[in-house]
Amino acid sequence: MVSNTLDMELDDLVATLKRVRETSGDEPEYRELRAPLPDGWPI
Repeated sequence: MVSNTLDMELDDLVATLKRVRETSGDEPEYRELRAPLPDGWPI
């Protein structure tokens, strides 16, 4: 699990991913990397 690899609690990881979406969500690189992920994925 990603949170284990990063030595983070799952809730902290999800919060970090949500902050990334808030700050970078309009950037083309973010949208390109995000495109293949399922809609329900946290970011």
